[in-house]
Amino acid sequence: MASTGCSTFSPDNQLWANCGRDGKLKIWETRTGKLKQDYVPNLHLSSGCSVLEWITVSQQSNTPSPWMKRKRKSMSIVEDSEQRQLIAMGTVDGKVIIYNPSAGSPEKILENGHSAAVTAITWSSVGLFTAGDDDLIVEWNLQGGGVKSTWKSGQNGINSLVVSADGQYLVAGERLIRCWSLETKKVVGTFTGHANPVIFLRSVQVGSNNYVISGANGDSYLCIWSLSESAMKAKTSIATLTMQDDPVSVSVKLNNQSQIVILATNRTGQCHLFVYQPNGLSTKPLKPTVTVIITTESADKDVTPVAILSSQLTEDNKMLLAYGTLVSLAFDRIVPDLSEKIQMVVRKNVKWTQEKKTEALSKVKNVVTDGDVKYVAPGAPLALKRSRGSTGSQLPLQDRLEHLSLNNEGNLSKTPTKGNNKTQLLLQGLTSRDRNILNSVLLMRDEQVITNTVVNLPVQALKPLIGELVGMLQGKTFPSKIAVLWIKTLIITHAAHLLSLPNIDDLLSPVLGFIEDKLTILPELSRLRGRVALVTGQISHLNDKESNDITNECLFTYQDPDSDDEDEDDIDGIEAGSDSDAEWDEVCDQEDMQQDIEENGRSDLDDDDASICN
Repeated sequence: MASTGCSTFSPDNQLWANCGRDGKLKIWETRTGKLKQDYVPNLHLSSGCSVLEWITVSQQSNTPSPWMKRKRKSMSIVEDSEQRQLIAMGTVDGKVIIYNPSAGSPEKILENGHSAAVTAITWSSVGLFTAGDDDLIVEWNLQGGGVKSTWKSGQNGINSLVVSADGQYLVAGERLIRCWSLETKKVVGTFTGHANPVIFLRSVQVGSNNYVISGANGDSYLCIWSLSESAMKAKTSIATLTMQDDPVSVSVKLNNQSQIVILATNRTGQCHLFVYQPNGLSTKPLKPTVTVIITTESADKDVTPVAILSSQLTEDNKMLLAYGTLVSLAFDRIVPDLSEKIQMVVRKNVKWTQEKKTEALSKVKNVVTDGDVKYVAPGAPLALKRSRGSTGSQLPLQDRLEHLSLNNEGNLSKTPTKGNNKTQLLLQGLTSRDRNILNSVLLMRDEQVITNTVVNLPVQALKPLIGELVGMLQGKTFPSKIAVLWIKTLIITHAAHLLSLPNIDDLLSPVLGFIEDKLTILPELSRLRGRVALVTGQISHLNDKESNDITNECLFTYQDPDSDDEDEDDIDGIEAGSDSDAEWDEVCDQEDMQQDIEENGRSDLDDDDASICN
C-alpha cells in the first residue's frame, strides 16, 4: 500500500504522482497506465520527500512581443494566461521543491521556511501553506520564491492542512482540529472528535456554508465539521461516516443536488462512497452508500481481491481508481451503482494474461512424419556409405586412454582446464538445501567465477539465492563481505527481471534495512577506528623509543685466572730469551777474533804497537 500522504491525483485527473520511501517521484498516466516519469532528486539520500501536493499556477507573459501588444485588445485574460500543473514536494530537511512534470525537472526550491521536516502541505487560490516539525506554519510566495508569512502553531505536530473553500480559514489537523483566521493568524475555533492524529482534511462549500471532512490514522470513521460560528462553539462534528478500516485517501465533490459526495479508500483496499445531505446535526453514524471491491480471475478461475491504492471523484461523476501494486499499476474509471450496497468489479489479471501470452509464444510444434523420408534433389543419387578408414574411434584402447589421461607425457607443459563457474553446483545446493554445497560455492571470493556463475544462473533460482545471501549478510563479517559481491553482481546482471517481480519490495527490503543499519553505525565505527589507531600509534612510538635507549655494552664478562698466569709466564720467557741471544752474539765475536790471531800470528793490536815504535 502506497503512503497516502505521498500520492495524489492531478487536478485534471490525467496524472497520478507517488513519492515512496526511497525518495523517488513517479508519475503515471491514468488513461494508459504507463509510467511517464521517474525522478530522483539530487539530494534524495539526505532530503527525502515527506508530503506532496498538486498546484495550479497561472503564468502570464511578462515580455510580450509587439505583435501580442497589437492583438492584446482582442484577446481575453484567460487566453493570455497559461495554466500549469506543478507538484509541490515537502522534504525532511524543511525545503519545498516545485517540480514541473512537463519539463521533467524541478522549477524552484523554496528554502528558509522550516528548520525541520515538512509534515503537511496544502494549496488553494489563496496560496501555498506548509507545516513542519518545528511547530511553524509558513505561507510561501511562489512568484518571489520566499516566505510570505510565518506563525507559531503550538507544541503538537501538525499532520494535515486545508484552506476553506471561501479562503478565510486555514484548518490544521493534530489530535485536535484548529481553525486559523488567515487575516489575523489567530485560532477562531477548535474541534475534538478524533483519538489519533488527523492525516486527512478536505474542504467543500455548500451555498454560504463551509464544511471540512477529516480522517485520522487508526480511526475507522470520517467526521464532517461545519465552520459556522455556532458549530465552532459546539466543538463537535455534525456527522460521522463509518468505514471498515482507517482511511488512506479521501476525495470530496459537490453534486448537482447540493449533496456532499465523499469517496474514501481504506487500508484493506476497498472504496466507500458516501452521499451526505447537510441538514443539521446527525446523531447516528452514516453507513456508505456503496462499497466498491475490485477482483481478478486467475488461471484456475479463482476470484482474488485486488487492493485499491487511491481513488478520486471526477467531474463526470465517475470514480477514478488506482489499483494493484506500484510494479503493475492499473487505473480504471467506474460509474458507481447506487442501487447496490456492494459493487463488485471484475478485471483481468494483467500478470496472468502476460503469462498466457508468453506460454503460447514459447510453445513449438514439431513436425511429425510417419514412415521413411525421401529427399529429392537434382543430380544423380549417391549412395552414402560409411567410411571405413582409420578414425579416432578405431584407435586401440590403450591409445585412447592415453589421450584421456590428464598426466599425458606429451602435454606436460599444459595444465588441465578448470571450471570457471559453479552454476550447476549452486543449483544443486539451492534445490537440496545442502549447507556444505552452498558454503563451498557462496564463500568463493573470485569475482570472475562469481560473475560467470550468476550470468549462467536461471531466473527461477534468483529468489532462493537472494534468501541465502540475506542470511549471509546478517552473519559475521567474512560471509557478509562475500555476500556483497554476490548481490552486486546479481543486481547488475538480472536487474530487468528483478524489477519485473511484483514482490520486489519484500524481497529486497531486508537488504535495504541491513544497509541502513550499517550506515547508522558507520560514524561510530569511524570514530572508534580513529581512537584505536591513535592508541596503537602511541604504543608503537613508545616501543621504538625504548629500543633506541638500549646500549651495545655486554651485560656480563668472564675472565679465567689460569689463562692470565700462563700469559704472564709466556711474556717473561720471551724477555729472558732476548737477553740470552745478546750474550750469545758477544761470545761468537770473541771466538772469531781468537781464530784470526792464531792464523796471522799476531793481532791487529801488535801491528799498531809496532807502528808506534817505528
